[in-house]
Amino acid sequence: MKLTRRGRIVLLLGAFVLTLLVGFNLFMHSIGVYGESAPASDRVTIDIPEGTGTAEIGDLLTREGVIKSSLGWRIAVFLHSGNELIQAGTYQLATGLTAPDALDALLERPPKEEFTRVTFPEGSWLTDFAAALDSDTHIDGDAFLELATSGKVRSKYQPDGIETLEGLLFPSTYEVIERDSARTVLNRLVEEFEKQAAGLDFARVESTGVSAYEAITIASMIEAEAELDEERPMIARVIYNRLQEGMQLGIDATILYALGEHKTTLSSEDLAIDSPYNTREVTGLPPTPIGAPGVKSLEAALNPADGEWLYYVLADCEGHHAFSETYEEFLENKAAYQALTC
Repeated sequence: MKLTRRGRIVLLLGAFVLTLLVGFNLFMHSIGVYGESAPASDRVTIDIPEGTGTAEIGDLLTREGVIKSSLGWRIAVFLHSGNELIQAGTYQLATGLTAPDALDALLERPPKEEFTRVTFPEGSWLTDFAAALDSDTHIDGDAFLELATSGKVRSKYQPDGIETLEGLLFPSTYEVIERDSARTVLNRLVEEFEKQAAGLDFARVESTGVSAYEAITIASMIEAEAELDEERPMIARVIYNRLQEGMQLGIDATILYALGEHKTTLSSEDLAIDSPYNTREVTGLPPTPIGAPGVKSLEAALNPADGEWLYYVLADCEGHHAFSETYEEFLENKAAYQALTC
């Protein structure tokens, strides 16, 4: 039977569509969206941190040989709308899976690992971090402290020649699992600090005349001095004003750090300690931060309040400070506080 012109067009279109369908099917097989898995007997360990995106997971699975293609993974996730249900955790997966099978495996909750929560308060010294780990977890505090001051684990905010990570670990509550070591915990603390700092405008420090590391040092002093968030930018301004005037900072928290003791009062002997951290005796900033600042103190160091204050002193029993521009006014504020019966 002879085909009409219309019949020939329909036949050609049908052949074209069939070719497209076959090609599409072959392509989807080639990237692991269609087909059957051929899982290997060996398994690989996949760690998925909090906040990992679709593309990152696909790249990780492809790199480890779990799936053929990160593109196939993204297509499978799109078709199944499953990425938002994937939980952070550690998974044991076979290699040679199709993308849908890999997705199904990840949608199963990872085995619950036993963990211990440990809290590092804002303002903690490295020695405090080490002590908390030593008392609350299986991590040896001395090993942690030695590593944290060795320069073997570094922060991007750490200048050349500075080996200690003091002030560069983020204070918060963490979960420590049995597989953790001093190094994995230290890496996590550094990474969390950098993650939190990434949301801050460190470019602003150029206008203050200090480096990013020096701004973190200032934040650590603010953390040690302030109890109220609204006063942190004002304390920051006092520090910057004193630096610009060439005055000694006179922050007793730096002396406590030099002593290595958490004390409530300082003796005259304490105040005279020979140390680069004694800001009553040495002009300028201490050589390193004096503790772990939180986000509010970091923000204050990068965004000091406007003012001409050079002094501050406690003003009441709730932690408020009185700020002043002159020494005479400071002495009046100090006398008023000393008259209180807190």
